[in-house]
Amino acid sequence: MAKRNIIKEPNEILRKRSKGVTEFDTRLHQLLDDLRDTMQSAAGVGIAGVQVGILYRVCLVNTEDKGIIELVNPVIIKATGKKSGEEGCLSVPGHHGMLARPTKVTVRAQDRNGKFFEHTFVDRSAVCVCHELDHLDGVLFVDRLG
Repeated sequence: MAKRNIIKEPNEILRKRSKGVTEFDTRLHQLLDDLRDTMQSAAGVGIAGVQVGILYRVCLVNTEDKGIIELVNPVIIKATGKKSGEEGCLSVPGHHGMLARPTKVTVRAQDRNGKFFEHTFVDRSAVCVCHELDHLDGVLFVDRLG
């Protein structure tokens, strides 16, 4: 496990759409472990592969109730509620803004071994999931500011 460098805006890689994961191997496991180390060392609550320069559809979310959840090929299958809150990003240091995000989000994803699962995120974790999935599509939170 290792801490990786976090890519910062205006690096163009942050604007690229990530590719789906098809190989659930030791390289993927290493990336997920490194993302965990990188997120924790930066005191983040979420991180996506693109933020360390890897264009795979993977992200981690540090939830209030279940700890860190790894999401491979995540897709939002249901979103409800809406609440505005302050958001920031490891890739856009020093910038914060108010955004409206769902208060409850259900995601279908795969784990590090390719097994499908669904998980419902609420409140801060729901915001974080939406933020990280935006990263996988090349969208930064600052793009969503009025």
